[in-house]
Amino acid sequence: MLFAAAALTGAAACNKLPKQGEVDLTPVEKPVPDVTVKFSHPGAYVNAADLARVKQHVAAADANDPVFASWKELCASPWAQENIAPSALETVVRGDPTGTGTTENYILCCQQAGAAFQLALRWQISGDAKYAEAARAILNEWARVCKKITANDNNQYLLTGFQGYTFANAAELLRSYTGWSASEQTTFGKWLKDIWYAKNYWFIENHGGSGVCDLHYWSNWELCNLASIMAIGIYLEDQEMVNYVNKQFLSGKGSGAVKHLVPYDPIADPSGKSAFIAQCMESGRDQGHATLCVAETAELCRMAQNVGLDFWGAENNRVLAFFEYEAKYNVKQNGTFITTSMPFTEYKYCVDCSCSNHSHGATHTAISADGRGKERPGWDLIYAHYIKEKKLPANTCYYTKLFAEQLRYRSGKLTGDCGAGDSRYGSSNSAFDQIGWGTLLFYQGE
Repeated sequence: MLFAAAALTGAAACNKLPKQGEVDLTPVEKPVPDVTVKFSHPGAYVNAADLARVKQHVAAADANDPVFASWKELCASPWAQENIAPSALETVVRGDPTGTGTTENYILCCQQAGAAFQLALRWQISGDAKYAEAARAILNEWARVCKKITANDNNQYLLTGFQGYTFANAAELLRSYTGWSASEQTTFGKWLKDIWYAKNYWFIENHGGSGVCDLHYWSNWELCNLASIMAIGIYLEDQEMVNYVNKQFLSGKGSGAVKHLVPYDPIADPSGKSAFIAQCMESGRDQGHATLCVAETAELCRMAQNVGLDFWGAENNRVLAFFEYEAKYNVKQNGTFITTSMPFTEYKYCVDCSCSNHSHGATHTAISADGRGKERPGWDLIYAHYIKEKKLPANTCYYTKLFAEQLRYRSGKLTGDCGAGDSRYGSSNSAFDQIGWGTLLFYQGE
């Protein structure tokens, strides 16, 4: 059986700390031991085997092939053109700009990080050095100019997560380009560590600062910062960084840990079509954020996989049940949602917790319909891993497969599982909250 059968027993979103004189009977998690991982390059979100497979599809040039159609979309992407000029900011602000000396300006950083990745990817697949040169120029300019990421609130830590792991993945793809000198790569790595990793680590360690509980910030906040640390760790070949993410994901106190991301044990799908399903921390909040957690988790799992860590299978494939739950609620067939109801266990967010201010607390009693149907990339990546690589039974990815099919290009039609900057995800920061290009990079057949 894929998952251990268990009833949905309620647990508060924020653990109540014991009062003076009380005994804390909370079970102590078994410590996660350090591991020695093997680095190979490229080996963060995309590995050499992925690129070799894509090149075969591109060479075949079959218009009916979803991979080739996605390649054509990458070539047409406004963020994958060799004439994109580097445009770095000395101070990047995401959030309240009060006291920063400038206005909120982070969207430029989102665009430039996305462009660096797409250009590096286009170079890797096509072999045309002009795309590598354009990516190199962007990365070098940002490492030279950008000195600070700030805001008068913690929204800056969303930027450090999303764009941190995008910049690091761009560098990881570009590292084999002979035109990017060793000294330039070293300078860029130092910039990643000093400017991005430092903030990623602080956020995870402090959960956003004093006066808040460990689960005060939603899962997407911690997931993106863990993804940034993982990507930077892979680029720098830093065992300590990778081990840190491994421990946080498997047994951390924060919302990015697997048992807090997916707070209740999986249950059997009431329709019987999928093996198991499970809500996530943000399922009762809205679907824009819940599906963002899908994309982030899948991309983090992929990076961990490429250094030999199995986040996909943690806690008996717990995240797979979450993927299936969100796919079932958000996917459409022939333009119509496939279900009218979802099982849901009450979830208390920052209620009766250790936060000094409880005005933000909420109790979710049903899955949120806000943003239902949100399309984000990641579904072909998920399907390819569990079905094509791990060869799990088809019913374990029943709804994931439907969503992957919904997002694929066929003969240039449908919407396609493209990536940062694709018009489906909008023109705001949410367009760059994930790397994407899942069909291009991971599709391995039906």
